Amino acid sequence: LQQCVPPDWQQQPANFLPNLTAAAAAAGNASARQLLQFGRDVHGLWRLLCRQVPPAVLQNPERHSLLPLPNRTVVPGDRFRETYYWDSYWVIRGLLTSNMTATAAGLVGNLMAMLAAVGHVPNGARVYYLNRSQPPLLSAMVRDIYEAAPQRDPLLLQRALPLLLREHAYWTTAPKAVRVAAANGSVYNMSRYYAAWTQPRPESYREDVATAANATGSSDPANPAAAALYRELASGAESGWDYSSRWFKDAKTLGTIRTTQIVPADLNAFLYQMERNIAWAANRTGDAATSEAFNQAAAQRRAAMQALLWNNATGMWHDGILSPANATRSNSSSKTTAAAGQVYTLTQNPGVFASNFVPLWAGLTEGDKAQGARVVQALQASGLVGPAGIATTLNPTGQQWDYPNGWPPLQHMLVEGAARHGGPAGGAFATSTARTWVNMNARVFNATGHMHEKYNTSSASGLVGRGGEYAPQVGFGWSNGVALDFLAKYF
Repeated sequence: LQQCVPPDWQQQPANFLPNLTAAAAAAGNASARQLLQFGRDVHGLWRLLCRQVPPAVLQNPERHSLLPLPNRTVVPGDRFRETYYWDSYWVIRGLLTSNMTATAAGLVGNLMAMLAAVGHVPNGARVYYLNRSQPPLLSAMVRDIYEAAPQRDPLLLQRALPLLLREHAYWTTAPKAVRVAAANGSVYNMSRYYAAWTQPRPESYREDVATAANATGSSDPANPAAAALYRELASGAESGWDYSSRWFKDAKTLGTIRTTQIVPADLNAFLYQMERNIAWAANRTGDAATSEAFNQAAAQRRAAMQALLWNNATGMWHDGILSPANATRSNSSSKTTAAAGQVYTLTQNPGVFASNFVPLWAGLTEGDKAQGARVVQALQASGLVGPAGIATTLNPTGQQWDYPNGWPPLQHMLVEGAARHGGPAGGAFATSTARTWVNMNARVFNATGHMHEKYNTSSASGLVGRGGEYAPQVGFGWSNGVALDFLAKYF
């Protein structure tokens, strides 16, 4: 990828952080001036993260691992040198705050182009990511772009709708789809992460080989146990949470990963949101039948999550662990692995993870203010809320999606969910948490000169998050986007 400057980037964008700008103009408000300068510095990072596909890739795509993209893109940064799917949602939130709607729309256009080409949005824009996707947030991106500037591209929804239907089918077809029976005998359609891959990941080959050898005694993909483990690792990467004790059978060891045996609360919340967004887009384009069908699909998923994943005693949703037969690992890539008529049962994972609260952001409590307030109370009492933000889990395993790390997308979803659906207490919690996060970001930025991929939530002074397969990364796309969105809304 070649470095580029986004054409709509301006050093001083119009109406940038207006509330903070007004506060900074007041006499004696040094903290507001410092935060405004921090926001301007983060805005300036978009210039450093802009990339475009060189002509050679477009002319001879078979010679490159990079997927050809029609538009400029904004990459996360550091080792992540290409477009990534779910990162793009928070990059777009930041770009919209920076009044860079054209660049944001270009990112959506790139994701739509990949979806049109291969039938799903891949994990990232490399050929070796085609075996899996990532949390499905394209519909939310399309809606945000359209609502930010509906006259800019009046035909966006017409172009996007058939592609979103195709993505929905990808996530609701076996083997990603499973049928799960509730205690009362009702059977619901749910989804899980399930990569079409039974080898070491090319981008993390050495690490996967070592994990398989340690866990199974073999690193050979021809060995069924090793092949099954490779699928679990790739499926964990599809979740975006690579890796976390959330996926481990023993809650501590990577070699016990069982991603495909889990019905994730957040994934099904993302799909509920997708179904609502498809219904909205269909309604806007005059397709009443599709709108009604997807409103019904969303209602059915909401009922399924209430019956299977909601826990009234804890006040949160929990991941479900599948059993019996389909939960066993398979080295088959056939879609018959999860037969259309097969029915499973599940038990809730009692673990406390930040993902347990993502359904609040996705709108699962709309129309039920009491439930929304209950979820916020549970989050505040969960132990996840630390001096510098919301931790990912309570388990200090050394994996990067575990304690004490806090990740920008989780802060954003939980803050926005509390603000929208948590009542007055949720609004107060959202403001306090967003301000804590941004102030910590600013302290670390001033100390290191960088925005980081993740942060340590255990210290109010601000520390860089660590752990996992690689060294801490800087840049950083979604961190920039969350910081700018919070600065615009909560200061």
